[in-house]
Formats: sequence, structure tokens, C-alpha cells
Amino acid sequence: MDTFNKKSLCVALGAAGVLGAAGVAQAVNVSSDGLGNVLIYPYYTVNQDVNGNNFNTLMSVVNTTASTKAIKVRFREGKNSVEVLDFNVFLSPWDVWTAAITPTGAVAQIPGQQAIPGAGGASIATADASCTIPAFPAGGVPFRALNLESGDNNAARTTEGYFEVFEMATYRDVSVTAVNSKHTSAGVPLDCSKVTDVTASLEQQPPSGGLFGGLYILSPAGGGMFSQPATALANFKRAAGYFDTGSTSPTYGDADGVSNTIFGSNLYQTTWGATPAGGSGFNAVTAVLMTNTVTNEYVLDLKAKSQTSWIITFPTKFNYVNSNPAIKPFTQRYVSKVGACEAFYGVVFNREEASPQTITGTDFSPQPGPLAGPSMCWEAQSIGFGSTGGGTTSSNVFGSANHNNISTPYISGWSTLGFNGLVNPSEHTLVGTAGGTAIIDLTGVLAPLTGQNVTYYGLPVVGFAAETFQNDAIVVGGKTFLSTFGASFPHHAVKKIQ
Repeated sequence: MDTFNKKSLCVALGAAGVLGAAGVAQAVNVSSDGLGNVLIYPYYTVNQDVNGNNFNTLMSVVNTTASTKAIKVRFREGKNSVEVLDFNVFLSPWDVWTAAITPTGAVAQIPGQQAIPGAGGASIATADASCTIPAFPAGGVPFRALNLESGDNNAARTTEGYFEVFEMATYRDVSVTAVNSKHTSAGVPLDCSKVTDVTASLEQQPPSGGLFGGLYILSPAGGGMFSQPATALANFKRAAGYFDTGSTSPTYGDADGVSNTIFGSNLYQTTWGATPAGGSGFNAVTAVLMTNTVTNEYVLDLKAKSQTSWIITFPTKFNYVNSNPAIKPFTQRYVSKVGACEAFYGVVFNREEASPQTITGTDFSPQPGPLAGPSMCWEAQSIGFGSTGGGTTSSNVFGSANHNNISTPYISGWSTLGFNGLVNPSEHTLVGTAGGTAIIDLTGVLAPLTGQNVTYYGLPVVGFAAETFQNDAIVVGGKTFLSTFGASFPHHAVKKIQ
């Protein structure tokens, strides 16, 4: 995926001699260096692996700047992106905040209410000293199913999903918020009791970016670990916007309504108008995440008991499918227990170029197949691979309930999944505001074009591939060891803009 941040874009535009293009460096974009003011973590899970061992998900968010920051941390379950927990964290200069998401057998839906035995949800706890609102209890906080639809509100829905971090504001060094959030020589903030919603709102200054983060999914009992960086959005919003923990804001709709996307040698800057999809910010974020095809590897070796699952998460989907009818780029509205199912099209290869598909036509190769494969119905889901040629017959690495499987005749190889097929090449598209796009040739050969009409193809995607390798035991020096490994790989996402 072609991405960039403000600094690298300025260098490119300066070399091309087009720095005069209005607002070019100020629109929301996916950061090339992983630093930004919004972070999207593609997946969390506390489900069980194939051997019945629960996963834990560890997270971190890092402040690389000299500014104190207020961030919103929000967890969304994987079926319909319903919020299951949010809270505010105050990062002092150069600070890191960490937490662990673990399984719990009982979930209290509201403070003081009796827990529901065996509800099987997720919980988050932290040993970090940074100030939070509310303050974290020693035993952690269970995720809550309060906002789930009544017909599908089991706390088990909270066991997998994704999460996001929004930088809301920064604070001057002499402010009450900054002074009391800053860690002393003892390694703890001066006085978190003085860091309040009221003070944080009164003292807020514009965000400045410089955040990065990552996640680790591991099975303490089963072994193996999968790690991925968060996708960073830069230049998300110019103005400060502090929101209390009880607020559903900020969301992607709060982004400034202009997007910057590089495709080929061109920069496409689209100004989005107010739309039925909740405002220009949602479309701006969706545009920079739009992906026409996703490519990665798979391995299904029987001897190593290998499995491969791809995580495909649509971070902005909920805002387009919870209306009737659904809003482009999505085509189906959300239905409880069914999801909002979108077709995709796939080509699988082995490691020696072979493919069961017969490729015809004059499009770039490999082409999506002529028929739709299994649907992607959820916001955060697992796509497993299963071999009909002697390898692992099905893969669900993370024990996901939001899962579908692709059959392949090979035990290893690679695949491309596309969101637009040959029969309907415009099935999933996001059409820019009429005349709302400027196209800048980054080579500097052609003059910038303004007032253009463009279409973004695909769906907004973040995610990764996870592979497992397991031997029941190996003997080293007369001792028997469990031999379990996990590897994760970022997706290769290809854009298409016309």
C-alpha cells in the first residue's frame, strides 16, 4: 500500500514543485512511518486455539513527543463494531501505556451489578502508572455487552474484535493536566486526582501526532505469539477535541473531511461533502483505507500441523451498514446474527506458479475469479485456508466465531483476494464528491489537475496473516519441549483509483 506522512509528502511535493496546491499536506492519510494521531489495531482475541488454550492480547501505545497528550482508547467487538469499553489515558512526554486483554468467566455489565457466571467475555487490566479516567481497579475491567442488540447480547461477543486510539488534545507544560500527569523520579505521575475531565477540557490544545503502537496475541499455555503494528492515521484533525469517557466521540467521523491517497505516481486529494454516512470524516478515513485487492501467503503443512488465517477488519464498516439500505462502498445492511455479508473473489497459487483458476481476459494478472467466494460478513473476521491436496483441511488459528474458510488444492502458496469481480467490476466503490478531487503528479512532469471526479475501488481494510507451526514435542539434550511457533505478516494491499 502506498502511504505517506506530512513530512514525506512535503518533500515529495517540494521536489515536484507543487507545494502551492491548497491544503495538500493537511489532509488525513495513512502514515508511512507508523506515527500519527489515530491508531487502528486490527484485532484482539481471548478465544481458544485448537488445543483449547486461551489467547491473551497485549497492547502498547507510545508517545514519541515532548507534549502531554489525552487519548481515547476504544474497544469494538468484531461482529458490528459495537463499543464494549472506552476510557481516557494521559500520556506524559515520551510515555508508553500498556495493557493486557484476557478472558474472564464472569462479566459485570455495570459497576456494582452482580457478575454473570460463565458469561465468557474479555477483560482488560493494566499495571501501568499513567493517569486514566476512570482509574483502573487492580483486578481490571470486564468488557461490557450493554450496547449489543437484545437478540445477540451474550458477553462472548466481546472475546474478539479490534480497537482504536484517538489523540484528542495536547497540553502546555505548565498546565495542571501536564504537571500532574508527568512521571516523577519514582516512576509515577505527580497526582492523577488533579487530572480531571473538567481540567482536561479547559486546558486542551490541538493534537500534534507522533503516536505509534502495537499488539501481541499469545497463548501462554500453548505457546506461539503473533505481533502487528497499529495502522496510523496522520493529519486526522487540526482542532483539539477532548471528550469524556461517557462520550461516544471521537470517531472517524470527526476527521477533517479531506483525504490524501497516493496511487501510482499521483496524489489524489479529495474533499468530501456531508453525506448520509455520518459526515465527511468517515468518507475521508474510508478513502485512505480503501483496498481493491489483498495479497499474502498461506501454509498448511500436515507434519508441522500448520494453519493459516487472515484477519480482515473493516474499521469504518459499521457506519455504512447500519442503515437501510447500506451505503457504498458496502452493499448489504447489518442483520443481527447474520452480519452484513460482502462478496469477495479469490485466486490461490502454490509456490510453483500453479493455480486451479483459468485466467482469461486482458486485465492485470492475477485476476479475481469469475465467481464470488465465501462472504465476509463481519467487521473483524478470520479467513482460513484449507487444503484439499493433503495439507491441513481447515484453519482457524484464533478460534474465531467470525470465520469463513477458503479451499485450496495446495499445501502452501499465496493468494489474492479481491473485492470486485469480472462480472461486477464496480461492486465495491466509493465515489468522490463531484469535482472534489485534485490530482497531483508527484513526478512534477504534469501540472496539477483540480475539479476532478474520481472513484475509489474496494473496501477499507486493515489486517494481517497468521501462520502456526506445531510439533507435539521435541527432545533436546534428553529433555522434552513443546515446539509451537507463530508468525504474522502484514497484508499487501493494492489500491485502485480511477
